[in-house]
Amino acid sequence: MSQDVQLQAEIRDGLGKKAVTALRAAGNVPAVVQEHGKDSMHILVNGPAILKAYAGAGKSQAIDLTVGNTKKLALIKEIEFMPLKSEVQHVVFQALKADEAVDAEVPVHITGDIPAENNRLVLLHTLETLMIRALPKDLPEALEVSGESLVEIDDRLTVGDIKLPTGVELVEILANAEDEEKKEEFLSQPIALVKDQTVVESDEGTELAEGESEADAVQAENGGDTDQSGQASEEKPGGKKEKEAHGE
Repeated sequence: MSQDVQLQAEIRDGLGKKAVTALRAAGNVPAVVQEHGKDSMHILVNGPAILKAYAGAGKSQAIDLTVGNTKKLALIKEIEFMPLKSEVQHVVFQALKADEAVDAEVPVHITGDIPAENNRLVLLHTLETLMIRALPKDLPEALEVSGESLVEIDDRLTVGDIKLPTGVELVEILANAEDEEKKEEFLSQPIALVKDQTVVESDEGTELAEGESEADAVQAENGGDTDQSGQASEEKPGGKKEKEAHGE
């Protein structure tokens, strides 16, 4: 578990668009605290402060959230950023109990020397995060697995290669506790694969028809002249649908 991360918040009175616009203009961010068996609590947090807290805790570490004079243990469950900016638009916190296990999404890190990279091969990361379950005090910053066995083309690391910290379980394994086939399938899922660089470049390259420009290819992929901007603006972070979901 990382060092303690603390964040101060205040109860938010106004829930309408004007109130949200005003608090953002003052450098604050609208947020919600969700707690099992209780109504959601609408709060506001300082913009730079939530950025600092997120940098320190991510979505996998419990933080000390103080709302007015009340202290809560919480996870950052969801965080939305302004389009093309590093400013936070909205946050959802999940209140925790110290003696109850919680599900959290944690990154997977490959550690140590990776011989394949010294041999001018490429390591493709195919799984960046995993859902785990643990008590708040046992939540790791990341799941780690050594890369020393990655030497030749087609060498791989799988979920089963991860040695879980004490008190940490994989949510997918718990969900399929009585299905050995599904558990084995999940544990064999690759985390990283070793490939030849030329193969990777070929897979990532865009094949253009003779006489076709990149602009033509992009336009074709996007459905020609069809204007999809209206739908995109509603569905992207901060769009109409997102704001309606949070009562803004």
